[in-house]
Amino acid sequence: MTEAIELEFETKGGSVSRENLQTGETKVDLTGRGITSIGLHPLSKLENLEELFLRRNKITYLDLSPLSHCVRLRLLELSRNELEKVELSPLGSLNHLEEISLGANKLTGLDLTPLSNCSSLNRLRLFNNALTAVHLDSLANITSFQDLDLQNNEIKAINLEPLASCKNLEQLNLMYNHLIELDLSPLAECQKLKFLYLHHNELQAIDLDPLKGCHELTILRLGGNDLQGIDLAPLQRCTSLKRLGLAMNGITELDLSPLSSCQDLRVLDIAGNQLTEIDLSPLGDCGDLEEVYLFSNHPQENEFDELNLSPLFQCGELMDLGVPVDADLIADENLKEQDEFPLAIGELIEENRIRWV
Repeated sequence: MTEAIELEFETKGGSVSRENLQTGETKVDLTGRGITSIGLHPLSKLENLEELFLRRNKITYLDLSPLSHCVRLRLLELSRNELEKVELSPLGSLNHLEEISLGANKLTGLDLTPLSNCSSLNRLRLFNNALTAVHLDSLANITSFQDLDLQNNEIKAINLEPLASCKNLEQLNLMYNHLIELDLSPLAECQKLKFLYLHHNELQAIDLDPLKGCHELTILRLGGNDLQGIDLAPLQRCTSLKRLGLAMNGITELDLSPLSSCQDLRVLDIAGNQLTEIDLSPLGDCGDLEEVYLFSNHPQENEFDELNLSPLFQCGELMDLGVPVDADLIADENLKEQDEFPLAIGELIEENRIRWV
């Protein structure tokens, strides 16, 4: 038999509102209610609660202690508030907790230690905060863990070693931080990894060798760093790769040969570097390529005097091709008689940009 309870909260201007709930509730959704302050104590009676949504409010402080009684809680959504600190200890005994979202708050630090016993945790979202350091040790024994989102923080260094035990990790998002170096070695154990976002950091070098066993890797983004060079050889075994982003670095030489094995590749972006020549031959084996960016009007750009586009004639799905307006674009004269051209190539032919050789 259920019992009626009231959840009281304040909104902007000090107005007090109440939400009527039943003790049998499995979901409480107070998204976008303008809440500035709320006490969760009544929720301690909701033993069947599985989902709690408090996103898109103005909450600056939140005591999670009552949630220790919500033993069936699976999802805690607190993103887009104004939280400056959060004590996660009350969550330490919640064995069914699968996802915590604290993104888009004002956190400068967060102790993840209490999560070490959350054996079902698979997703942790901490994007758009002001975190300067995050210690991942508490995730080491959570074999169910799949998705870590730390994008858009102030992180300068991070130890990924604890993730070596997260065999089911599928996504790691560290974009828009201040990482100067990053050891990917622990990811060698994460062979289910699909998405790795490292763009817009300050990486000066990166060793991709640990990724050679990540056969399910689908997206790798490294644009907007300070890379002077990169060895793509480990990607030869990443045959599921669909998107590779290397734009806006300082790369002076690049060997695309390993990509000939990535026959599912759809998007390649190497614009905004310091390349003066590039051999596109390996891309002839990537028949599903849809977008190739060799030039995109970035503040710093590649300076190609000549580009041999012949290999791209084999990429029937190619719709978008970024090339310099003043480069000499050449192609094998025998290809002129081809029955159909990829859309992007056809446009260049119509514009008389291609010189047949």
